[in-house]
Amino acid sequence: MMIKKSIIFDYNYVLSSNLNSPASISLEELESYQNKTKEIHKTLNEKREIGNLPFYDLPYRKKDIDLIKQVGDDVLKSMGEEFENLVVIGIGGSSLGGIALTKALLHPYHNLLPKDRRKAPRLFFAENIDPDEIKGLFDVLDPEKTVINIISKSGNTAESMANFLLIYKFMKERIDDKLLRNQIVATTDSQKGTLKKLADDLGFRILPIPEGVGGRFSVLTSVGLFPAYLMGIDIDSLLEGAAFMDKKCKKDDLFQNPAYINAVIHYHLHKTRGINMAVLMPYSQALADISGWYRQLLAESLGKKFSLSGEIVYAGQTPIKAVGAVDQHSQIQLYREGPFDKIFTILSVENFRNFLNIPSCFDNYDGTGYLGGHTLNELMESEQKATVLALVKSSRPVIEIVLPEVNPYTVGQIFYMYEVQTVFAGYLYNINSLDQPGVEAGKQYAYGMLGRKGFEQMNDEIKSFPVKDKKYII
Repeated sequence: MMIKKSIIFDYNYVLSSNLNSPASISLEELESYQNKTKEIHKTLNEKREIGNLPFYDLPYRKKDIDLIKQVGDDVLKSMGEEFENLVVIGIGGSSLGGIALTKALLHPYHNLLPKDRRKAPRLFFAENIDPDEIKGLFDVLDPEKTVINIISKSGNTAESMANFLLIYKFMKERIDDKLLRNQIVATTDSQKGTLKKLADDLGFRILPIPEGVGGRFSVLTSVGLFPAYLMGIDIDSLLEGAAFMDKKCKKDDLFQNPAYINAVIHYHLHKTRGINMAVLMPYSQALADISGWYRQLLAESLGKKFSLSGEIVYAGQTPIKAVGAVDQHSQIQLYREGPFDKIFTILSVENFRNFLNIPSCFDNYDGTGYLGGHTLNELMESEQKATVLALVKSSRPVIEIVLPEVNPYTVGQIFYMYEVQTVFAGYLYNINSLDQPGVEAGKQYAYGMLGRKGFEQMNDEIKSFPVKDKKYII
């Protein structure tokens, strides 16, 4: 039975009363943000009420959920026993949430399980535009047994649309048009855009992305929920967990709201202590890709050149992905003895899905004898706690988040908490956390290089860059 309990947020080891460090924060400093917290909370509530923050209400959009299930059931019924592969085409916010969600909640070797144990299709994300990877996908797919979910709000995302064109051609050359039409679902804008028009013209099923929900906030929309539903994940419990976290985040008391106090701690340490990097380190392989999702959420939302008043501010911390216990053997040396420029969040799990006893095979060897009789669960827990203590001993600020277990209810809480935290932090920095102007320049240069209509002037700009000198190329 699923454990439906609250995640635990513990910030003891950032407080100066517990951490003797130039990178700590005092209780008095936290208390000084109470009025600002209430002010931002009021602003966020007002914006939510008039529909300017639609991601807040995603756990309650019953019509959207019903449509996702209806389309999902249609796909499952039409494909039947032949449904062998689900290919999700998307990049950035159109893929990272779905990857994090399915990685967390599916069997760790899902695609390798025999079909009767999987009880769901194999899952592939066509994310990058690496020719070898995409061609490799063709080598493992049977078009008659494959469903394509192309995700792009506008249909103008070059990477996703290029991969779609390639996979569409691969499918079309091997199955008839009627089958092909039934095996493609477009997740896109409900009213406009290239993908919407293409899907209407060719008769693909369409799942709308709610208006005003940006890609990095879209994991609890059809973007993340549709693939999850097809994979047999309990999306109702996922949204129930998000709704539970919403109730916690409706409190305007800084010390009762995990999203707000996490935002304040990160902001204060950044602005006053020079802590400009934020490490998220789950001690669970299932949660490893939550770090990848978090990285985009933080980077695109808070990494801004201009404030809301137009001043140059260069805001934002650099998010860093790490995984315990693996990265104890690759990054901890830097984290403990390198610059005082990082805050650490350690995610841990109270109850893993499995319980493994370590056998007593070589008791007479020093390096193995002490392990026998313990469990792998104990070892993971010990290493997680030891890492926290080692970081604290080195005077590094550590936040701990504990999940009772990794399940849809707790994962829903994590997604929702970090999304609220990010928008709240945007107001602390006085920047727009919902746009991403810095992403556009690279896209536009690429459009110019490839001859996209309307971007011809970008080639002239490209030519204005300094010509590389061969003597500086080794």
